[in-house]
Amino acid sequence: MDASHHSLNRAPRLGLPALAVLLLLLATGAPPASGEPVTLEDGVARALTLPGSGVFSGRVRVPEDALALTVAVCSAGPVSLHIRHGRALATAPATLADVSRVGGSALKVARLAKDSPVPVKAGDWYIAVTAPPGAAGRAFELVAFVDRTRGTPSVLPGATSFRLPVYRDRAELRTFVPKLASRVTLTLAGAEQPGLRFRIDGPGEYRRSGAAPRTIELKRPEAPGGVYILDLTAARNVRLPASVEVRAEWTSDAAAGAPSGPPPIVRPGESHTLALGGTGPTARTVRIPVDAQTGGIEIEARGPSGIDVDLYVRRGGPLEAGDQDADYFALSSSPIERLSLGGIQGLAAGMLWCETVLVEGKGPVEVMLSVRRLPKDTKRRTWGRADPPPLVSGRWVRGRVEAGAGGVTWYALNVPAGSRSFHAMILDASAPLDLVFARQTDGSIMRRALTARVDERIDHTFSEPPDSPRLFLLGVMNRNALESVVDYRVAFSLDRPPELPVGTTWPPLINWQGRSPTVRAAAATVELTVRDNAGGSGTCVTPRGRILTCRHVLELAGKSGAIQRDRILVAFPANLDRPPVQSFYARVTYDDASKDLALLEITTDVFGRALAKELALPWLPLGDSATLELGDPVTVFGYPSQGSERSRTPVILTRGSIAGLESVSGAPRWLKTDAWIGLGHSGGSLVDGGMRLVGIPAATLGRRQVLGLAVPVSLIPAQWKLRILKDQPR
Repeated sequence: MDASHHSLNRAPRLGLPALAVLLLLLATGAPPASGEPVTLEDGVARALTLPGSGVFSGRVRVPEDALALTVAVCSAGPVSLHIRHGRALATAPATLADVSRVGGSALKVARLAKDSPVPVKAGDWYIAVTAPPGAAGRAFELVAFVDRTRGTPSVLPGATSFRLPVYRDRAELRTFVPKLASRVTLTLAGAEQPGLRFRIDGPGEYRRSGAAPRTIELKRPEAPGGVYILDLTAARNVRLPASVEVRAEWTSDAAAGAPSGPPPIVRPGESHTLALGGTGPTARTVRIPVDAQTGGIEIEARGPSGIDVDLYVRRGGPLEAGDQDADYFALSSSPIERLSLGGIQGLAAGMLWCETVLVEGKGPVEVMLSVRRLPKDTKRRTWGRADPPPLVSGRWVRGRVEAGAGGVTWYALNVPAGSRSFHAMILDASAPLDLVFARQTDGSIMRRALTARVDERIDHTFSEPPDSPRLFLLGVMNRNALESVVDYRVAFSLDRPPELPVGTTWPPLINWQGRSPTVRAAAATVELTVRDNAGGSGTCVTPRGRILTCRHVLELAGKSGAIQRDRILVAFPANLDRPPVQSFYARVTYDDASKDLALLEITTDVFGRALAKELALPWLPLGDSATLELGDPVTVFGYPSQGSERSRTPVILTRGSIAGLESVSGAPRWLKTDAWIGLGHSGGSLVDGGMRLVGIPAATLGRRQVLGLAVPVSLIPAQWKLRILKDQPR
């Protein structure tokens, strides 16, 4: 599947000359010229520079017994860190990443463990380091640590503390000292007792040892930059602590590397100026204390016109992964972001961590962050001034989200005692929307669906069914800066998904019958979505929904070529100027990895209903690729992510000609065209002048992005072709 659609592709076969060049490039710290991700070794710090594209791509392999993955990047100039499992991040890393670290300190650390919001799992994890335009050649350090069941754990400056078990023979720990650091301080809570000794080894024969202290300082330049290993040992007659809590902090004299101490405190009733962008960080964090008498707080981030800032808030500790672990967030496209926190029971006393992120706009800019305390009896809470209107289970209502109103419309939900699960769905949205499910008691978010889908859905299973009726909130959110007003229909239901509205025609298909051959070809080109919003394109080749695509479009992240075989989302266009509507589920009938082909069949609609007997989907007839000659005109249809400013694109048409024909052992293998085939086009339609399907575009070959390749329909196995022709009208 394509990189822009969260792809995992097969590894290329490199000849000896290419392999030698690759090894030479890796040894010099430069990324391969082909754009292949640089392989990072566990616990080896690399000094690198940003390529001309402004995006550095790396990769680290995580084994089955991994407990955690920690990645750190350090640079004197502003850079961002993005991580994703199983698929490269060469394009749109900020949109496609599972975890991102932007702004803040010059050292950015992301730690993924079994219990983190994005859990660590086996397979390839792809890393992208990005910077503002014009930063090509910027130097940075990058290191990745894989903590294993029987390996040496790690703790990095700026990450959360780590509890290190202490054993009689040895307790080891790895850490990282950036070259930009003036010092790194290790705090060993519980280690300061007689008989417990430490030894720390680092680069350049650096070594220190002695009685274990509470803190160990690694000062530059005496302590070189790089990876250090700490050992704790004890004599047999010493009573050992069960564990030692280890925390690493760093300070830097560089302008962009401010001390890593705790963020400033902004109390309710106060304001604080944040400098964002330019040569400094694009995100800043403050702490907001809440006392027992607070009914809620209102946070406002006000910047100059032409910028977009977002707010993220978490209770009790720093944010690790933005919207994934935030208890509250505001993501509108306005230069003034407001976020009201609280519910019918107010806010619990404690510390809130608030991160302000500069999303759009050139820096440096100053953003005024103001915090206002709301009394216990206030009516203004998470959902705004007025109480949110109620939604009745199973009843569809029409609604509207306006960017000027904060980009969220809230509804109140009454959940009876004994309910096992909650389900909500958006239909007929004029642009992609998101859904959040929140507690009405304090307004915090319990479940979120922030995907690229137009018909967004959210499902939540209660860990314990409520023992009495409870109130919850459903928020419909617009994060699309291009759409100031979005209309939709929404419904929720309990213990099963909502039923389709009465009188609704489904699926919503473009009026393609009797239209031009071009419109028919566009109507038959579908968008396919597998888990985690991955996927690509496909072509419907029968009226009952048999679909041809590339096999790699269906591949699952980290599964070594395994594909999703059922519940593949199929989207047909309802309007050619809008993203297609995800209307059906399909399963794999046949697949062939050697030909990179798969044949699907639609099984049900998205509501789980069988297909109506009278359903006739737009489809394309098969052409004869063997008759194609150099220069013959061809057209490509598909859903490349580069073709739109939105997160999902309408169908894209590109024209060209047959630029080359390639055979292997006398058999056809590839059609080559000068028509543009972008990431996301894979699996779509390559049609001849008569709008007959003659090839299936492939935007990737192995792990490489290629230009203008398509699998000819002559490679479709005979058994598949018989199935297709049998289901086509005579």
